[in-house]
Amino acid sequence: MLLSGQNILVEYGIQTVLDIEKLEIWEGDRIGLVGKNGAGKSTLFQVLCGKKKPDAGVIRRNGSLAYIPQNQEAYGETDGMYVSRMRLQNSAVKSGGERTRMAIAAAFSQHAPLLLADEPTTNLDSDGIEQLEKMLCGYRGAVVLISHDRELLDRVCTQIWELEDGKLHIFPGNYTQWYEERERTLSRQQFEYEQYQREKGRLERERRAVMQQAKSMGKPPKRMSSSEWMLYKNTATIQQKHVQSRAKAMESRIRHLEKKEKPRELPHVSMKMGEQGRIRGKNAARAENLTVSCGEHMVLCGAECQIAAGKKTFLTGENGSGKTTLLNCFVEKEHDGIYINSDAVIGYFPQHQETLDFNKTVLENVRSTAVSPEHICRAVLMNLCMRREDLDKKISVLSGGERVKTALAKLLVSGANFLILDEPTNHMDIYTMEGLERLLKDYDGTLLAVSHDRKFVSSLADVIYRVEDGKIFRIEEF
Repeated sequence: MLLSGQNILVEYGIQTVLDIEKLEIWEGDRIGLVGKNGAGKSTLFQVLCGKKKPDAGVIRRNGSLAYIPQNQEAYGETDGMYVSRMRLQNSAVKSGGERTRMAIAAAFSQHAPLLLADEPTTNLDSDGIEQLEKMLCGYRGAVVLISHDRELLDRVCTQIWELEDGKLHIFPGNYTQWYEERERTLSRQQFEYEQYQREKGRLERERRAVMQQAKSMGKPPKRMSSSEWMLYKNTATIQQKHVQSRAKAMESRIRHLEKKEKPRELPHVSMKMGEQGRIRGKNAARAENLTVSCGEHMVLCGAECQIAAGKKTFLTGENGSGKTTLLNCFVEKEHDGIYINSDAVIGYFPQHQETLDFNKTVLENVRSTAVSPEHICRAVLMNLCMRREDLDKKISVLSGGERVKTALAKLLVSGANFLILDEPTNHMDIYTMEGLERLLKDYDGTLLAVSHDRKFVSSLADVIYRVEDGKIFRIEEF
């Protein structure tokens, strides 16, 4: 055993973040830690590696551990082999992706028996994620991984830990197996709830019928005279008590029915544009012989692509290859070689959000440009895992992830028939990503997006282009 914990308690004010009775990490374990944003995943990592002391409980570490923090800070000396594997350059100023690669290289260089990796794919391009995956699969020690990359969790992990309401639920298997089991559990809970509701309804109808029968027994029948009723009344009273007793027995059965709670169900939202909102013609946009420079650096050189109307198109490629530059060309519509369909109404989601009014609430921001009614705005926010109580919060008090959700919801209800999304899944937990996938699958407008999340791309993409060496190449098989 490399690490164990008992009765771990962490509280922030009146909120209990962690309340874990027991956890164990053994040699060779490959654990994926999942949970919603704010569930306490990073807090648990800080407790495990000793950077945060729990309010109660005991942590026992049997050996050293390496840590890749979410802030991408590199710890310790870095082995040249891992610098090479992560394709790091000696530069004074490092991009977000380069800082992540440096933190990964530094952690692997320690050769610790236990590696904790907190969102190690942050700012990594597809090639970086694939290299990280190979390194994790070949790691000789145990690995505990926090990641929203479901493909990575599937290929690396053999155990899933779910953190919910401070409690840790342990499942043997990878992410897909855990997800399928979660769906089966929800289906079973829904079935049991429906059975409970049916049985409760049947007993209540029978009880009401019996009570009505008992009530009618206290009155003389229409054809019975007063004298006959006086003779029969005592018998009727005894019979009435028997019937009332049956009603009480039914009440007792209703009280003692095992109560089943209704599973939390997200409201369905239709993202259909309708005929009037669709882009007519084959393409929503296209680039022909597009050349873009940044100073002396040629970013795109004679690049060409077509964005088919009504299709979902994704861009992939290494960091700095020009994907965001290409998106900006379509948004700005000012470069030679860029053509936009006159029917296109563009909705743009940049990597760095500047579209929200920080003095307004979540719901006010979403409704400010919405063509959809309020109940649809609320439903879209709920599908993106925003709680009802969050909708009246001002943007200024939200976390980065919550601001991303708000900006996406605002875009989805804006009536735009051509969505351009630049890394929309950054800072998202798995549950929110699944919600966004559901909404976009139902969206029948045109989508152009950049994403390095392989599962997200494979679930949605009709067309994939790779941006490389200033050119744009269509990927035929994916």
